[in-house]
Amino acid sequence: MTSRSEIRPLAARARIVELSLSEIAGLVGGELVGDGDLSVSVVRPISEAGPGELAFLANRRYAGLLEGCRASAYLVGRELAPRLPEGANSVVVEEPRLALASLLHRLHPPRHSLPDIHPTAIIDRRAELGERVAIGPYAVVEGGASVGAGARIGAHSVVGRGAKIGEDSLLHPHVVIYADCQVGARCVVHSGARIGSDGFGFVFGDGEHRKIPQVGRALVGDDVEIGANSTIDRGSIGDTVVGPGTKLDNLVHLAHNVRVGARSLFAAMVGVAGSTKVGSDVWMGGMAGVSDHLAVGDGARLAIASKVMRDVPAGVTVSGHPARPHRRQMRRQAAAARIGRLDARVRRLEVAAGLRERRSGPQSPSRSG
Repeated sequence: MTSRSEIRPLAARARIVELSLSEIAGLVGGELVGDGDLSVSVVRPISEAGPGELAFLANRRYAGLLEGCRASAYLVGRELAPRLPEGANSVVVEEPRLALASLLHRLHPPRHSLPDIHPTAIIDRRAELGERVAIGPYAVVEGGASVGAGARIGAHSVVGRGAKIGEDSLLHPHVVIYADCQVGARCVVHSGARIGSDGFGFVFGDGEHRKIPQVGRALVGDDVEIGANSTIDRGSIGDTVVGPGTKLDNLVHLAHNVRVGARSLFAAMVGVAGSTKVGSDVWMGGMAGVSDHLAVGDGARLAIASKVMRDVPAGVTVSGHPARPHRRQMRRQAAAARIGRLDARVRRLEVAAGLRERRSGPQSPSRSG
């Protein structure tokens, strides 16, 4: 029977690439401390790293775990480097997370599917396929669709009629790109995502909710990543647009005619209602919600679970329900926390005032003469 201590992630067992600490320091622009010839192939959290592995330390809350760490070397932020054991091998960097991203790309290069079309895939004769395309089992590419060079379409995915997939994009299994919608170059679309589903458009008439045909498109720019089970609705009579470099987490919903600028980041379960315009470099925390027909300016920040009911100016951070500028919201919460104490104080004052009144009794009218 395999013991718990023997269970290791695949990355730790299958050595893909080995790098010396000198090579790592050069790759990430870091300062080498210790044995530059020491080689590692795996980066692990500080709580799990063992011999032959590189421990990653970027957050001071985990510095207390250093005492029990058995890693051979460390990738560490400069401010935490003094906390390392004396004589520890390390690469010290200014931006640890950025360095980690570069290192992981090198240690774990992507395993691209070989250019191939599986015999069970259904490709309409009117579809256009670029060079080096890979299409997995039971995938469907409908008439008039185009798949750019180097793109990979996962098993059971559907590229609808007239849809376009850009060069070197990856659709994981069970992705659906509806008719006439577009995905740019070098995009990653995770399993279960739907791009171009109908927006929620109904009008009440003759005693029923009547569907408004959704005849626009969903257009996704270059270098976008879309998380698992996210949904981008097609426009009603215009287009829904996601700008280049934007990243959507799992379970994100963009409604019809939403427009998102470049390089924005949406965490899980964000919902943006119809016809809202979101600028570039916007961050939305998990479960944030934005009402319809609003504008969120460039560089705005929406804290976790914020509920936005009015426009957010560029560069402003908001939080709460309804969302307000973050500092104002914090003051309101602090004031609300004092309400109980203030209420008790007022009651004590009222009781004291009432006792004084009863003890003094009614005042006799003064007599003259």
